[in-house]
Amino acid sequence: MPGKVTDEEFIELWKRLGSPLKVMNALGLKDARQIYIRRRRLESLGHHLPSFAATQKSVNTTPVIPESRGVMHHEIKNGQIFVASDCHYWPDIETVAHKAFVKLIGEMRPSVICLNGDVFDGARISRHEPLYGENPPTVKREIEACQDRLSEIANANKNAKKYWTFGNHDIRLHRYLTLNAIEVETMNDLFDFFPGWNTTWRLDINHSTVIKHRWHNGVHATYNNALKSMLNLNQGSAAIVTGHLHRLMINVWRGYGGAAYGVDTGTLAEPGGEQFAYCEGNPTPWASGFAVLTFKDGKLLPPELCEVSQGVAYFRGQEV
Repeated sequence: MPGKVTDEEFIELWKRLGSPLKVMNALGLKDARQIYIRRRRLESLGHHLPSFAATQKSVNTTPVIPESRGVMHHEIKNGQIFVASDCHYWPDIETVAHKAFVKLIGEMRPSVICLNGDVFDGARISRHEPLYGENPPTVKREIEACQDRLSEIANANKNAKKYWTFGNHDIRLHRYLTLNAIEVETMNDLFDFFPGWNTTWRLDINHSTVIKHRWHNGVHATYNNALKSMLNLNQGSAAIVTGHLHRLMINVWRGYGGAAYGVDTGTLAEPGGEQFAYCEGNPTPWASGFAVLTFKDGKLLPPELCEVSQGVAYFRGQEV
C-alpha cells in the first residue's frame, strides 16, 4: 500500500518510473486513485513530479511537426490502425473507453495508433465564459493527465507508429498564448510536452483513407463527408475518419467504384463527464468508443467500432 512507503521512497519511485500506472504496479495496487492523491499532496508541498514515457522519449526527443502542419502520409499493406478522438482527458480519470483502447492495442498490436484531435480539453483557456459553479483544472494538471494517458497508450505497443491530428481544443493553448502572451507563444506549444507523436492536420493512408479531426457538422456529417470527399476508390473501398461530434457511427456511400465510408470515432471520454458541463445536463447523442481500420493487401476492409454500453466496452460482440 502507498502508506507503507515513505514520501521520499514514493518520490524516488515516481522519478524513476514517471507513470501512475507503473508506480501502482510497483506498489502492488489495483487502483491508481491513491497514487494520484499522494502525488497531488506531494506537489502541494513543492515537489515536482511530472509524468513521462521513456519509450516516447527514446523514439524522438522533439515533437514531429511538419512546417506546413498540413498533411502526412502513411502506407500500410497488412495491419490495423486504431483511431480514437475527443479524449478530453481530465485529471485522475481513466474512462472505460480509454482502458479498452489500451487493452486492445496491447492484444491486437496495431501498426498505427492515431489520436484524432481534442486529446487536450483546455477548459480554463476556452473563449467561452466560465460556467456557474464550475472550477476546471489548470492547464498544467490537464497536460499531466494527457501525459499519463498517452504514456499508457504508447507503452501498450511500443512499436506502433503514433500520430496526433490537431483538434480545435488542442490548439487552445497556442491561441491563448498568442492572444495574451505573444512574447512566449512559440516557447510552450502543447505538443512540445508529447515527444514521439507525429502531429498534423490530416493523415492520409494509402491514398484512399483520410483521418482528420473535423469537416462537416450535423446529423448527416458522416454521410456528407463520404459523399463529398471524392475519395480514391480504385482499391475498392475508402474512408474519411473524423471526430469532433462524439457520435461514434459509420455511414457508407456505395457507387460504381466501390464503398466510401464516413466514420465518426466518438469520444474516449464519458459523455456525461465534467468536461461537458456546458451541456447543462441535457441528453446528447454522444457515445464512448473508438474505431479500428483493417487493411489487407493494401485494401481497406469494412471499418469496425468498439462501443461502451452501460459501462462495458464491446468489440466484435465480446466484452473487452
